[in-house]
Amino acid sequence: MKLTLRRYSWVLMLQLTLLGVDLAFNSFGPALARNRLQSAIFFFVTQDALIIAEYLLFTLALHSTCVYQVGASHIILRNCKLFMASTTIYFLLSASQHFWIIYQYHHGQNWPLGLIALSVGQRIMSVFYYYSSKSTALTMADPRFKEEHLDWIAEQLGDK
Repeated sequence: MKLTLRRYSWVLMLQLTLLGVDLAFNSFGPALARNRLQSAIFFFVTQDALIIAEYLLFTLALHSTCVYQVGASHIILRNCKLFMASTTIYFLLSASQHFWIIYQYHHGQNWPLGLIALSVGQRIMSVFYYYSSKSTALTMADPRFKEEHLDWIAEQLGDK
């Protein structure tokens, strides 16, 4: 599948939409789901699914480039290390926080200090996740990764 400008604009718009929805869930989800277990589970599962979808969109965009098709995906991946690390850490922190909150709902207890610290860490990591996702989306928009720039790709492969 060739990544055309029209197709890339849809992928970019979908990535930014996923980030916006994740930001909204991160900001307003706990307040909207307060004391309602079913709402909390819905928000948490949806947020975790959006993080996975963001990563899948990245891999779709990566596989659509000419650089990947000639076997040189390391050219792109060296610029996307922060995205892959922040996505993994953010997903693990979010899922841990969500499980712990559901556990607290189930047992009717207040939030312990550890859960508060986990929530603060997850919110701080979300900033890195949003930044790296946007930065990676712009990296994937680099026209050098497309078919027209085969000379540049050959030059990059020659350096290795």
